[in-house]
Amino acid sequence: MFLVVVVERDIELIKRRMLLEMQRKMLAREAKKPAEAVDYYSVFLEHLTEDGREMFNRALEQYGEVAKKVAVKIGQLYHSGRLSGSLDASAVYWVFQEIGLPIRIETRIVYKKGGEVKSISDMLKEEEE
Repeated sequence: MFLVVVVERDIELIKRRMLLEMQRKMLAREAKKPAEAVDYYSVFLEHLTEDGREMFNRALEQYGEVAKKVAVKIGQLYHSGRLSGSLDASAVYWVFQEIGLPIRIETRIVYKKGGEVKSISDMLKEEEE
């Protein structure tokens, strides 16, 4: 009876070792397979709204390669599931603002009176005359 118990333990140990060895071989095979290349930049672009895309284009004009690197990092966050939803213009603006790259946008102040729209610079010119 003692001999039977020892043999059963040995068989269990052998089974476990073989199972571990098979798992190691499977993991090694999977590690050798080329990983699917994910284009994180495209993932980022898919999550932009229309106005978000316009704001990102402004960032590209102003910061070029740095803006692309930011887009890739955000794309990685989307791909890993840490981010969800869409990015609109204000979200894109504030992302760049937070990392110290403010996006310069054209701003105009207009004055409306009686259906007439004038810019502040035009109004100031009229006052000088």
